Amino acid sequence: MKNGKFFDDKVVLVTGGTGSIGGALVRRLLSLDISKVVLFSRDETKHFTIRRMLSDSRLDTVIGDVRDPSTMEDMFETMKFDVVFHAAAMKHVTLSEFFAGESAKTNVIGTQNIVHLARKHHVPVLMNVSTDKAVYPTSVLGASKLMAERIVTAGGFCSVRFGNVAGSRGSVIPVLLGEMASHRRLTITDGNVTRFLMRPDEAVDLVLGASEVAHGGNIYVAGMKSFKLSELVKVFVNDIAPELGLKPSSIDVKEEGLLKGEKLHEEILTEEEVPKLYSIKEVYTLTSDAKWVRAEGAKKVESFAKSSATAPRLTHNELKGIVSQAAQEHMGLATSWKGSALRPE
Repeated sequence: MKNGKFFDDKVVLVTGGTGSIGGALVRRLLSLDISKVVLFSRDETKHFTIRRMLSDSRLDTVIGDVRDPSTMEDMFETMKFDVVFHAAAMKHVTLSEFFAGESAKTNVIGTQNIVHLARKHHVPVLMNVSTDKAVYPTSVLGASKLMAERIVTAGGFCSVRFGNVAGSRGSVIPVLLGEMASHRRLTITDGNVTRFLMRPDEAVDLVLGASEVAHGGNIYVAGMKSFKLSELVKVFVNDIAPELGLKPSSIDVKEEGLLKGEKLHEEILTEEEVPKLYSIKEVYTLTSDAKWVRAEGAKKVESFAKSSATAPRLTHNELKGIVSQAAQEHMGLATSWKGSALRPE
């Protein structure tokens, strides 16, 4: 994001605004000269907590579900949104495998509802938050997010696509923290697993920056570093355990193998998408609109790490810094968790 002036005096909707990414978006937007931020989510407890934590007259919260268009219809009719960030989703690989129908209702039907209302009420910018799991999907989650991307593109709106966000609820780092603190154990799938990883502020930068250059059905991606699961385990055992008063030798590490729907490595682009990748105002853009490319002075990207297996790796110190920050933010919650096996989702 350049300077945030794009959002001056705008009314913005964030679906899934009580989630990790949605919540980070809400907080960043409130740091700008925004007119109003509407947080939409179905979790009443998180609504209550956020309203107490974020005392800002520009924040409005609405309890509702993207799967039920009636509540959203009233909201879209009452407020004239300039920008919609669609972050509401089922996001866990394993749970989506167990509850495929629920995943489809939220990620596919819910997205269709948002796109329909945004078109009906002439919203200028809708940005859908997607995932690298939508690329060559092998899971219900990935397939549902790919469908969501296609629905958004067909509606003339845009998506952002990125990998793991450090510290997001239920993701690899807080799950490891909770298990190690509660049971002195780290249960992993496969030490050879690689995943893209970015900090929450980097994810928010991508979403907001992409919205400033949003065009047609473009998809925006981040250039990300990756980590190997075995290297992350070393950070936890050798660096984080002592910070928690635990001896590294007391931590038991177990491998259980890849679960249904999981990949060994993730991709952020397909082979067919690579020739369509351009750089515009420090944002990587997937587009086939040659006229727009010329008009905006976009530059063709000749080299891009599209797989977590070949992307530049985070160093040990970089991983340590990311995990240490997450530990400070999450240990109050993590120590109350009971026995969750690691799922690098």
